[in-house]
Amino acid sequence: MLREIDKVVIVACGTAFHAGLIAKYAIEHWTRLPCEVELASEFRYRDPILDQQTLVIAISQSGETMDTLMALRHAREQGAHVLAICNTNGSTIPRESDAVLYTHAGPEVAVASTKAFLTQLVACYLVALYLGQVRGTKWADEIRAVVRTCRPSPVRWTGCWRRWSRYGNWPGRWPERTRCCSWAGTWATRSPWRAP
Repeated sequence: MLREIDKVVIVACGTAFHAGLIAKYAIEHWTRLPCEVELASEFRYRDPILDQQTLVIAISQSGETMDTLMALRHAREQGAHVLAICNTNGSTIPRESDAVLYTHAGPEVAVASTKAFLTQLVACYLVALYLGQVRGTKWADEIRAVVRTCRPSPVRWTGCWRRWSRYGNWPGRWPERTRCCSWAGTWATRSPWRAP
């Protein structure tokens, strides 16, 4: 079924919508499929063009977001395939979807939904990489290379923390020697950031 998909539509609200905006770049780059990101509250009123070759990805932290649920039901009525990315087991959105990818981020206790956002983004990346592999636009060795570049080495990461902790929890300025992983090194040596 995934080989016949010719369009991906992401529906979400709030923080999940922003995760979908970033996921759009990964899906289009790795799968070469057009991807749209829609606010779930506007989705059904826009009368989108959906068919059996459309994959709708519904992203929700609670699984009970009413706008996302109504968008999902509208997509199902049009014959589209629905994949839910959700954090809460057994909630309504996963139950009414064709497939579900649980993020297992745990309960969110703050207004700023940081861990839910990051796990939703990782789940979207996994979907994009899998779609790319199934459709033949990404091979297994290319996917391993992508995963390898996204994951810092544990040994180098430990070294980073050792050097950082030597200067206290809030160093006055990141020293030049903190260049232990690529992203931290680039940020540390080029940023004029100072602790408050």
